[in-house]
Amino acid sequence: MHEENIQELPGRLPVMVLPGVTLFPNALLPLFIFEPRYQAMLEDALNNGRMLAVAMPRDQAEELTEPVAGAGLVRACIRNSDGTSNLILQGVSRVRFTEWEQREPYRIARIEPLPSLGGLQADEEESPETALQLTQLHALCSRFKEQGIELPAQFESYLSQITNVGVITDLVASTLIVDPAVRQELLEELDIPKRLTRLLSGLREQLA
Repeated sequence: MHEENIQELPGRLPVMVLPGVTLFPNALLPLFIFEPRYQAMLEDALNNGRMLAVAMPRDQAEELTEPVAGAGLVRACIRNSDGTSNLILQGVSRVRFTEWEQREPYRIARIEPLPSLGGLQADEEESPETALQLTQLHALCSRFKEQGIELPAQFESYLSQITNVGVITDLVASTLIVDPAVRQELLEELDIPKRLTRLLSGLREQLA
């Protein structure tokens, strides 16, 4: 999956509220489900399209969430004997919550898909500025490796094969950006060139 498949989204999704967790399109997110409300939510999701959204809370009580979240598809799920589950969630698209249909025992929201903007058309070439930024991005990823930060298997080779700049930004942000606020900022940025610029500054801040 190398593009955001917003056409696959339903009009409503169950929402898992997780502090510090961001689900980017195309990224794989491992989750351990142990809370009873999310066990029930997972059961419903598996029986209804296998999709859910992951949002960050705006307060400790989780009364408010960030308005933009990641929608994902459950790619794998292992049920444990104690009722918990281990699952792999694959990001599909950015979404905005437009209405809460349910808050207990878990949240269900009406959603609006958020496609990325500013991507290249089929007959267009990268601008010199974008090409330079992508070169800088690969160099920064190499610096993380040089500092002893373990990257996922085949991360670099996979990154070099991707031509969609939006997918590249999401993959790198999901893998290397650790600050939840910066991750949320990158998730909310729909303009791909602006997202790339913010990603570069976020990586430099971490390496400083």
